[in-house]
Amino acid sequence: MPMTNRFYIRFFFGCLICTLISLILFRFTYSTPWTPTIVSTDYRQRLECTCYRHDLPPLDFNLTSNPAQNPSSLCNQYATRRGPHQRIISISLYGPKENKRFQYNQSLSFLHELINDMNTIYPDNFTLRIHHDDTISLSDVICPIECRHHNVDFCNMESKLFIPPKIWRFIPAGDPLVDISKYFINKYLLE
Repeated sequence: MPMTNRFYIRFFFGCLICTLISLILFRFTYSTPWTPTIVSTDYRQRLECTCYRHDLPPLDFNLTSNPAQNPSSLCNQYATRRGPHQRIISISLYGPKENKRFQYNQSLSFLHELINDMNTIYPDNFTLRIHHDDTISLSDVICPIECRHHNVDFCNMESKLFIPPKIWRFIPAGDPLVDISKYFINKYLLE
């Protein structure tokens, strides 16, 4: 009889130790590593860009000391600084992984035409949000366009890849700082 009790006690402690080891390994495997985040002190400049964007007027809403209670845009820090009641035109721009007809130079040509048309057709209080993946170059495309056009925001979607690219253009519908959203319903920027 004592031999059976020892077996159960050893089995119990063995299972307990295995469970603890599994929990520790799981925690270190699936937890986000601690990395210091570099916060830009000037909202007008992306870390990767050499130019500064236009200065925005002070925010219209009161910020609280608790950052979780402050509304923030689903796009970027500059879009958050635009404040509430934003009027948005939103498009998705994604590369050949999702769009087999994607041609980089042709898409950029259409993008420049769209920006020029938007500036003539829509009043100054509309902003074009371009939701993009990592195929769009920061130094060649994003920085020059954002610095030249104060009403264009590029929204990097790399952290939201679980959302299909064709749906990205609808993200402003859930943005707490957006009042009116207009969507270009065409499937691709090429069409």
